[in-house]
Amino acid sequence: MRIVFAAVFFCVAGAAQVSAPLVGWLPEAGAIRPVRGLPGAAVLGDPLRVGQVLAAAAASPGQDYLLAMAAGTRQVLRISPAGSWTPLEVPPNPDQMVISPSGSSAALFYPETGSVEVVTGLPGAPAARQALVPVSPRALAVSDDGRWIAAATPEGVLAWDASGVPRLLYSGDDAALVAFLPQSSSLLIATAGQLLSADPDAGGASVLAQGSFAPAGLSASPDRIVLADKNGTIYLIDSGGTAVVDCQCHPGGVFAMGRDVFRLTTAPAGPVLLLDASAGAVFAVPRAAAAPRRAARPAQASGAALPALTINLSPFPNGYLQQPALTISASAPYSSDITGTVTLSFASSAGGADSTIQFSTGGTSVNFTIPAGSTQASFSGAPSVKFSTGTVAGTTTLTASITAPQPVAAAAVQSFTTTPTPPFISNVSFTTAPGSATVVVTGFSSTRDVASAVFNFAPASNATINESNNTSNPNLAVSTSPQFQAWFNSTTSYATGSEFTLTVPFSVSGNSADIVAVTVTLINSRGASTPVSSK
Repeated sequence: MRIVFAAVFFCVAGAAQVSAPLVGWLPEAGAIRPVRGLPGAAVLGDPLRVGQVLAAAAASPGQDYLLAMAAGTRQVLRISPAGSWTPLEVPPNPDQMVISPSGSSAALFYPETGSVEVVTGLPGAPAARQALVPVSPRALAVSDDGRWIAAATPEGVLAWDASGVPRLLYSGDDAALVAFLPQSSSLLIATAGQLLSADPDAGGASVLAQGSFAPAGLSASPDRIVLADKNGTIYLIDSGGTAVVDCQCHPGGVFAMGRDVFRLTTAPAGPVLLLDASAGAVFAVPRAAAAPRRAARPAQASGAALPALTINLSPFPNGYLQQPALTISASAPYSSDITGTVTLSFASSAGGADSTIQFSTGGTSVNFTIPAGSTQASFSGAPSVKFSTGTVAGTTTLTASITAPQPVAAAAVQSFTTTPTPPFISNVSFTTAPGSATVVVTGFSSTRDVASAVFNFAPASNATINESNNTSNPNLAVSTSPQFQAWFNSTTSYATGSEFTLTVPFSVSGNSADIVAVTVTLINSRGASTPVSSK
């Protein structure tokens, strides 16, 4: 038998583009704000300029569009990441808006009519159909293909397809949340005592986890299931079993922000908490810095010497994208309250700046109080405060000053240094279209330079990939120094330190669908990164 291999020829189609990474979108207070950077070193951007005041919004898990309701007309809008919007052909003023796990479908509930508008073909070609739901759902979910909608109700969990005939999947009255698995009709059901999986096509339900739950959020990505409890316990369930993370928070839900990142908070105050499920860690994204508190008037010195203060970091930082907890202890109790401020400063050894290096409360200073008779500082009632180590090589210094009862300019100082490293790649993705392929690489370079990128393309089993010079070599080296130099020299890059999203377009002769994966290596002045493949 003779096997014929198709040949795909490719070359760089244009200049690489570098920009700040986008974690996702935060709907809040009538607007939508981007979360830029990487988990562990992210900041909130300015609100998206939509030209409308928004009453509610939901972001696609892929972060490629949002659905929002205009505050004035109550019309449902589909909003692009650039801020342009198009009205959806659905009735105004839905009570609930949910988007499917991969973002291709949405469901909107209208209590006045007891109906759900199921929108498929998102984001590019939306089409709507109506389904009747005779009871107001506690929670609503829609499958990626839009075939199934499911609702948690006081009577149990029901599912409907286009026939309109309901199917009872769970008969208990304690079902709190429902969510479909990506690209599947399998439905997750969170109750007070179980996490279940049920399939409307097959019938029956299986138990995934048992316990005493107060479900606050439920979501699923291609890699794992995330269940958040109201007490702050986060359950991560994948093929390897169940892991537990304590977010030390009260989650408002679990909102997918890509494959591995989930937002946990909805409250308009305090930091935005992100779960990096792949790392099993929760990171804070600061909101705007709080207004500085007026310093207390120093009391008359009592003659007693103030105790020595010590800044403690746990864990002690040893790299980038970390958020250690800062505590302050006194060597002995004092007879009155000791108040002061901790100031954070950063000296870059790679040039530029890194605005992600700040406290989780926002900004580069935070107030503390050591109550009379105590040796541990309180930060607005909390025993510690976190800060980000950022992504730029340099030295971070934390200085605690005392304002009362006696001013002390530098009562305690703690510092640490992050050393230059090769680039770090957090994610690689690629898309193909007739005649082209585009690779997107997200990561950081602590030296604030990236000289080149090497792309290793993997062909389908019945194809080969050649460079444009006809050599059978799937590796292609691309110079990226000019683009990264321009990006890191711009003050815009300072907001996210050394983080970046690199986009490289390629021209393809032959069937571009024969390219099934790509592995990327980046090189900076410290060496080559670990190669990372597209998921």
